Amino acid sequence: MDSGEEKKEAGGGGSDDGDGAALPTSGSNGGLSSSCSNAQSEESEMRGVHCKTSLAPNTVCVAVPRKCLITVEMGQQTPIGQAILLSDLDLDAPKHIFLMIYLLWDRKVNGHQSFFAPYYDILPQTLSNMPIFWSSEELAGLKGSYLLAQIADRNEAIADDYHSICEVAPELADIATLDEFKWARMCVCSRNFGLQIDGHRTSALVPYADMLNHYRPRETKWTFDDDRQAFTITT
Repeated sequence: MDSGEEKKEAGGGGSDDGDGAALPTSGSNGGLSSSCSNAQSEESEMRGVHCKTSLAPNTVCVAVPRKCLITVEMGQQTPIGQAILLSDLDLDAPKHIFLMIYLLWDRKVNGHQSFFAPYYDILPQTLSNMPIFWSSEELAGLKGSYLLAQIADRNEAIADDYHSICEVAPELADIATLDEFKWARMCVCSRNFGLQIDGHRTSALVPYADMLNHYRPRETKWTFDDDRQAFTITT
């Protein structure tokens, strides 16, 4: 479940392994090489990254170039983002909303021509492991649990955001259904990183880095490195 500006904003979702600077796209998109291997279970849509070698402390194990980040500001610059900014809507987790808007807008408008198309292609397609997508039969297993109320509240909040945005930017309905909006919300809330770029606090989707899971307490730290002009993860 997501809450506030959430998971990675609050310090989760970094990596404790990896090697080399990398991007999960082709070299033509500006990604650097990596000695990590990607793994995907045949029974799951989930992907992970495993380190092939031991890393010393304070090693920059991942560096993703700035041009490969999707930021809040990019969502704000879309036509739908501009309509939201002018409307003064009271939205749940607005930073997430703008990341979602860019993701949905770019996939629909630019499709396979998008710079980020290779990234979109590796995102999970259904997120059936997320409670808001569970069937009534699956939810029945939670009978008596407060989780049922939390799941219902989350579904209602996301639907309210969707319909509110459609009122000020009707074109949202042309690029995404409510279910697709929910899918984007779950992608963003489980993957975004809180960063400071050019002295401004923002959030970003970071290809490749969002596949690196972590322990708690986490054993890595991430930041936007102004000198490198890249998102970095350090052991």
